[in-house]
Amino acid sequence: MANATIHTVLRAHAVGGLLTLRHPRWADFETWSMLRRDNKDWLSPWEPGWTDAALSRVTYRTQLSRFKKLVQNGQAYPFHLYHGAQETLIGACNITHIERGSSQSARLGYWVGQRFTRQGFARAAVSAVTQFGFETLGLHRIEAAVQPSNTASITVLESQNFTREGTARGYLKTDKQWRDHVIFAKLSSD
Repeated sequence: MANATIHTVLRAHAVGGLLTLRHPRWADFETWSMLRRDNKDWLSPWEPGWTDAALSRVTYRTQLSRFKKLVQNGQAYPFHLYHGAQETLIGACNITHIERGSSQSARLGYWVGQRFTRQGFARAAVSAVTQFGFETLGLHRIEAAVQPSNTASITVLESQNFTREGTARGYLKTDKQWRDHVIFAKLSSD
């Protein structure tokens, strides 16, 4: 396994242009909170839900501290997605719940702001982070959970050769309710 640090930067090409993936920083707070706030209605059906406090400076600083520890311990790698030379923040793609030992597995999660959809950014981010997980982190399996009604995410995962494995009942709490999710996975040997 190669060494991944809190300074990991990935690059990918999407139909919409160059994509840079890097770990969140304190300097990202304003653009991150604005993007999240502006896309609350767009994202809320797929996320646990958040209050205004979730977008506060204190919460963001706490997240950064937690992210730093998770990266240092090799347990998660959060990435913000930036588009173009101006590095416009457009979303995030995270590899989390990294398990070592006999499973060598992790979970994948991602989102992009509504005005950045259908430009290939989610596909490019999933591809880059999956490659990072297999080649740099030495993982064997990466899985993602998607609500059955989230056809856009299902299309992204299928385009990246993730295999549908079945439905997990009440798997994740999204929009404040426990919901069934379709489980997709990709193996390093796929």
